Amino acid sequence: MKGVTTVFNVITVIFLIILIFWLTQLNYSDLSFVENRSAYLGMASILLMVFAIQMIKRSIKKAAEKKKE
Repeated sequence: MKGVTTVFNVITVIFLIILIFWLTQLNYSDLSFVENRSAYLGMASILLMVFAIQMIKRSIKKAAEKKKE
């Protein structure tokens, strides 16, 4: 179980580093969607992946707890 948690934490950190990369791609002088479409979509997809990874990790933890009972 600890190995799975560690893997998911590492993946989350990698995705957060990618999110920081997308933040550097923004044109801060013009924050419109037309100007920054790819950066906004990239940030949204990374945030959804981080959310999904955390939900998967939580469900694995709950399944392991049920299995112990």
